[in-house]
Amino acid sequence: MKQYTITRVRGDVPLGDAVDGTPWEATPEFRIDEFSWHESGPKPLTIGRACYDDEAIYLQFFVEDDDITASVTELNGPTFEDSSVEFFADPTPAEDSLYVNFEPNCCGQFKLAWQEAGWQERGLDRDLISPELADRISVRTSVPGSTADGDFDVDGWWLAAAIPFDVLSELTGREIAPTAGTEWRGNFYRSGVASDSQKATWNPIEKPEPVFHSPEYFGRLRFA
Repeated sequence: MKQYTITRVRGDVPLGDAVDGTPWEATPEFRIDEFSWHESGPKPLTIGRACYDDEAIYLQFFVEDDDITASVTELNGPTFEDSSVEFFADPTPAEDSLYVNFEPNCCGQFKLAWQEAGWQERGLDRDLISPELADRISVRTSVPGSTADGDFDVDGWWLAAAIPFDVLSELTGREIAPTAGTEWRGNFYRSGVASDSQKATWNPIEKPEPVFHSPEYFGRLRFA
């Protein structure tokens, strides 16, 4: 099981691609480079960082992508079908197996839900974020516009997000306020790719087919 340290930072965290001279510089990288279902073709790399302060958790991704596409424009739509990244996290691993999944596409539209693995098959409910709560989440990306058609003369994109802890608290009904020593479980993913061969994870998933909703394969996320 991999472990990633989410660094506490001071000062404003810019939601952009700058690293040097910003709080991002003090945070370690994670690499979404486990291609558990690779059979052929390229292995596009995604590199990310995560940090936090009293108010929010911040995410930054740099994505290799030679076919940048997105068509989902509605909140909580199937953004995983677009060029996208995903962050799944269980903030209370000692209590239960519920987790949040944040799935932003390359244009900044996202899904955010609170659920348990197998919720649909087991007839359970899941809570999708409301528009009012979603408006308090900030997402910035290098891809202009609300959709993308693949006609870009670039080979990648970046995305940065700020997810306030009070938003997560309202969504989950739990007090989400990590401090040094808090440990979550979670995983980072690359989705919306050409085939299963290009789907990648940070912590490996040992299943014959891609099933990102696999909390048993979450890694350790330790707040420092």
